[in-house]
Order: sequence, then structure tokens, then C-alpha cells
Amino acid sequence: MENAEIILKYGCNPHQKPARIYTKDKSIPFKILNGTPGYINFMDAFNSWQLVKELKQVTGLPAAASFKHVSPAGAAVGVPLSDVLKKSYSVEDIELTPVAAAYARARCYKQL
Repeated sequence: MENAEIILKYGCNPHQKPARIYTKDKSIPFKILNGTPGYINFMDAFNSWQLVKELKQVTGLPAAASFKHVSPAGAAVGVPLSDVLKKSYSVEDIELTPVAAAYARARCYKQL
């Protein structure tokens, strides 16, 4: 069986050895769309996915999360934004899906 792996930059120090995601399965269940992800990027993504999955299960609403260095920076569910919130989040001229509204709230949680 062929193994699959993704080499990750560990940080900005060129002397650090890279991290990796590795599986004995034939493929990894996600795809890199752009750039060179780092170890912390994946840790943030995995933690966000778990939080968003649980929020959606509990509330039945689309959800989004924002993480920074494996610590949650914001989380929200996809309910419509008021005109005041749209302006404060700089999305007043954008048609938002429920997931986009959740993300706008999650990344701007201090203003909720």
C-alpha cells in the first residue's frame, strides 16, 4: 500500500526540520489549494473543524471559528447580521450566506 504525506513548514526558522502529516492510506482526506501550510495552520484548522462541527450539531445552524496558534479567537453561528454589524464588520456591500455571516461574526467577535 502506498503511503501519503504532506510536508509542512514548522515555523519561519530555516534550521528547523519540517513537520509532516502522514497516513498509511492511499490518500489524505483533504487538499492543499494554495500556498505552503505550516504545522500551526493545520492545528488551527483541525481545532476549528471540531468546534464548528459541534456548534452545528448543537444549534442546527451553520457555524464558523477563528483560531490563532491553537487557541480559539472567535466562534459564531450563521444568523443574519444587522445593518450596524454589517458596517462594523466591513461587509455592508456583500451578500452573505449563513456560513459567511458566521465567519464575519467569528473573526470580529470583539464587536458582538
